[in-house]
Amino acid sequence: MYFGVDYYPEHWPEARWSIDAKMMREAHINIVRLAEFAWAKMEPEEGTYDFTWLDRSIEVFSKEKIKIVLGTPTAAAPKWLMDKYPDMYPKDVYGLTKGFGTRRHYCLNHPVYRHYSKQIARAMAEHYKDNGNIVAWQIDNEFGGACYCQSDLHAFRIWLRKKYGTIDKLNQEWGAIFWSQTYRTWEEIILPVYSSSDGFSQSGGGGNGMSTPFNHNPGLQLDYQRFFSDATADYQRLQIEEIRAFSSLPITHNLMGHFNELNYFDLGKDLDFISWDNYPNNMWAKSKPTNTAMAHDLMRGIKNSNFWMMEQQSGPCGWHSMGDTPEPGQVRLWTYQAIAHGAEAMVYFRWRACTVGIEQYWHGILDHDGLGRRRYREVKQIGQELKMLSSLFVDAKNASPVALIKSYDNVWSHRAQPHNHKFTYGGLLDSYYKAVANQHIGMDVTSVENDFTPYKLVIMPAFNLMTEEISDKCKTYVKNGGSLLITFRSGTRTWNNQITTLTFPGLFRELAGVELEEFDSINFGRTVTIDGSFGEGTSSTWCDVLKLTGAEALADYDSHYYKGTPAVTVNTFGKGRVYYVACDLNDEAMSSLMGLIVQREQISTCLPKSYEGVEALERSKDGQSYLMVLNHQNAEVTVELNGSYRDALSETDVHNQIVLAPYAAHVLLKI
Repeated sequence: MYFGVDYYPEHWPEARWSIDAKMMREAHINIVRLAEFAWAKMEPEEGTYDFTWLDRSIEVFSKEKIKIVLGTPTAAAPKWLMDKYPDMYPKDVYGLTKGFGTRRHYCLNHPVYRHYSKQIARAMAEHYKDNGNIVAWQIDNEFGGACYCQSDLHAFRIWLRKKYGTIDKLNQEWGAIFWSQTYRTWEEIILPVYSSSDGFSQSGGGGNGMSTPFNHNPGLQLDYQRFFSDATADYQRLQIEEIRAFSSLPITHNLMGHFNELNYFDLGKDLDFISWDNYPNNMWAKSKPTNTAMAHDLMRGIKNSNFWMMEQQSGPCGWHSMGDTPEPGQVRLWTYQAIAHGAEAMVYFRWRACTVGIEQYWHGILDHDGLGRRRYREVKQIGQELKMLSSLFVDAKNASPVALIKSYDNVWSHRAQPHNHKFTYGGLLDSYYKAVANQHIGMDVTSVENDFTPYKLVIMPAFNLMTEEISDKCKTYVKNGGSLLITFRSGTRTWNNQITTLTFPGLFRELAGVELEEFDSINFGRTVTIDGSFGEGTSSTWCDVLKLTGAEALADYDSHYYKGTPAVTVNTFGKGRVYYVACDLNDEAMSSLMGLIVQREQISTCLPKSYEGVEALERSKDGQSYLMVLNHQNAEVTVELNGSYRDALSETDVHNQIVLAPYAAHVLLKI
């Protein structure tokens, strides 16, 4: 198993490199990532390449038997290049140019930037084609969101022409007749930038300047997000092709978990393996353990395969200020959480806190003075443990009887028009994930393109954009005995973001055995109560008012004018069942509902009861099943187990229960 750090030799005196490499080896580190921001040092002048410093640093690490992931540096274009072609700077939705000074200061659709990106990728690949110390490549770094410059407009028009074929087809799919927005030629197509109505926007519920408050045609907005995601995948592909001309080593890109500006399922198709960057506690936010767990499961679900951590938080971090310092044991806990969800390489960010630049406060394993303190000792302990356990983790499989379907197309559609200012698609997915995961059940977070047949239950919250193909897939899955859960705001639109003329829930109507009479967007502090077989609950965002056409009610509304009508239903369809949840639910009611569904579907849990702040996942490798149990609390917890296990680290037997120390992580082999 690879165990490593992100290292920046260009930040430190060359005399320090060997000291760092020796300290890394003593901490059991066997891999480092290099060079992903070092373009100016590798090509200080146009066409003049200098890899000698990088060669020397790789040699230093090779003497300590430390392997290399090499990153292409295209996230940080050098000043000489930007000065030569200033029209490569990106533009925001207001038409303002984003200038030099940080990173990602370019438009990836600009043909000149694409040319220079290919050149530096090819030069690196050719230079290092025979270097046996390199084991993998990383393309760029943390691809970002959309640009709105003339290069994008030109590329967008080409993309639309390939998709629709004729301008008449585009006008039809977008419904451009509304407000006389009909386009006569491809040259008339615009970008979804700041427009005449945006001064009185409602701002929506997205809370993201990439989408709202820009009041454009919904088809235009959705297609631009799709286009820019496809363009990013294409930009990644052109670098992959340059590397492939000289190397057969595996290639990745470091993704960002719940980042929603790009379709990660599409971006992952050209990659040999998925890697991602996890910062659960930084200046901007502090993630709940289930939120991080869901991100891990999404990363595993992109290719239905285990993944790498390319940047795992190892210290307090932020740009202008810092989040909380990881407490003793938390870095170890985060490491084992990642492994429990499928990580089979662990690379920490970063080795040493940098003394310069905007990330001076983004600490690593070592502080600015380069001394090994508590965090270094903790990482060293983790490295020793993983040497003992790595054979259990590499190529292990997670037990996942439940799938949660994420659709980036639906992310973008809901974000532009969230139906209610409190609604977010991601928040709804999170609530279902949490309600299932807290029962200690493994889940896959995956695409609607994935095979549904391995799962006992498939959850598709607010799956708004629909096609006949997706409908047929769902019907086949349920007919053959699978169970499907859908919710309010499902099946109401065509794939290109028009409202369907079918009675809601549209193509889900036959499956669900219900149809909508009307719906109620809940605002201004009002709530609606629900009462059913799983107990009582409250809705505060949205309620579909249903008519049963074959389904039976599991819960009814208990207030407002639709009191007594169904709020949660179940319909038998072939050999399977379809649950329709017509409203949002408070956390307690959501937990109770999913507990009832888990029982009805006879889904096994990893522990006999639920424990707040405790995570448990079942995995297997070569016929050996094991349980990973994690305590995310700074308090001791006694946990009941389903039988007897052997602790893989302490080599002691554990019968029926285990006492978890604060921030503990255990690997328990099934006896």
